[in-house]
Amino acid sequence: MILLIVHIFCLGYQMEQVEERGIGTLVKENSQLKATRNTAIRCLKCDKVFIFPGDKDDCLAHLYLEHRLVIADVEDIALLEDYLQYWQKEFQTHEFEQYCTTMFLDQLPDGSYSKNEKYYLLCDILPQDFELRKQLQDQRLAAALEQHQFELTDRSFSKECLFCRTVIKGLRADYLEHLFDKHFLLVGKPENLVYVDELLDQLEDNLNKLLCLYCEKIFKDRPTLKEHMRKKGHKRINPNRREYDKFFLINYNRSTSRPVSRKKPREARKSGASADNASVDFDKHFARQDSDGDCDSDWSDWAADGEPHVIKCLYCAHQESQFGILKQHMIEAHHLDFEAVTSSLNFYQKIKVVNYVRRQLCLLRCVCCDLQFDEFELLAEHMANESHCVIGDRSKWDKPEFFFPYIDNDGLLCVLDDSPGDDLDADVVRIISEDSVVQINKDAERLSLENFKL
Repeated sequence: MILLIVHIFCLGYQMEQVEERGIGTLVKENSQLKATRNTAIRCLKCDKVFIFPGDKDDCLAHLYLEHRLVIADVEDIALLEDYLQYWQKEFQTHEFEQYCTTMFLDQLPDGSYSKNEKYYLLCDILPQDFELRKQLQDQRLAAALEQHQFELTDRSFSKECLFCRTVIKGLRADYLEHLFDKHFLLVGKPENLVYVDELLDQLEDNLNKLLCLYCEKIFKDRPTLKEHMRKKGHKRINPNRREYDKFFLINYNRSTSRPVSRKKPREARKSGASADNASVDFDKHFARQDSDGDCDSDWSDWAADGEPHVIKCLYCAHQESQFGILKQHMIEAHHLDFEAVTSSLNFYQKIKVVNYVRRQLCLLRCVCCDLQFDEFELLAEHMANESHCVIGDRSKWDKPEFFFPYIDNDGLLCVLDDSPGDDLDADVVRIISEDSVVQINKDAERLSLENFKL
């Protein structure tokens, strides 16, 4: 049984310190508060030195194992190097007890049992620590805004494209626009990004390592990687990876212990419909063909680790792991023989059908008559009563915009090529007119402006 006794020392003294001198003065007195990318940070209590940011975890582990000190919410501290340098100076003349919450635990740092071992917690319950964290956050925000303004107006930028040999000169926004228009890679809107050069270098480094930008799986060669990213819709960065938080301005004015998700799905319906298909989010619209679409692939990555192995019904939230069982479900529950109604369609037409139906249900519209409803239950009841669980008229779904998935990693799209009659005639040459390509780009731009928010 672990005995935990918390006691805070000298809060009155520290409050007097803040009132008399002010935290701004205390920070300015520290001459070391200018951290660089590789900053030497001395331990708060001993002479051991750590090089940040690489040794961050080692430093925190050392503070806990050797000095019994824990820093609360350390991941949310802006400019951690400055924070540690400030407290290192303070602890040169003060003991931990004067600033920290003292705890008694019945275990040693290695987890073995020991009675009433003393530990220290440095947290923002102390007014001085709270003000320090707030000021550092304000400093980081000011620096980010200054850099952001520079990147929006600087015209000396020049960089070769991540995918082709084109060199883009001028604004960074022009480079980001090229990545989207020519290669359908949306990194983010220029007005929402900061430290763009570092972000692009990180993406380039990942591609050189044959690493998928989204799932970070490693591939044997570049053609296989590009085919994977095209087919899986992984031409984007993972919005839930904390490594990318520093590149989005929205993260500089908030404090949270969890990664900030930049997806905003519509509130889940009572019917049980998943959040993934509850709204149309533009960052799910990247499974597009690009100039490298003719690259060969052994498809060994098709069942990638951590990706869904279930197939969702077209008309309800029901899921199955086998396509045959799901088709039987659609026949029994919705009176639709999917294989029969799509038997005359090729693979790409089936993709359009699936994405059209997904889109309609996301928008709470009937697939057949296009009636709009306020609740999914009302839509489902209408479609069942009117026998509108169909694939809709060809004039509605046979459009370029429905090449793009409306559900991330849609399992149904992954099994369509296993159905008979999907292969295109090898002797037929398919030509996509320039007008269609232009229309695709216009639709993509409209969706980006209206539906996508980082």
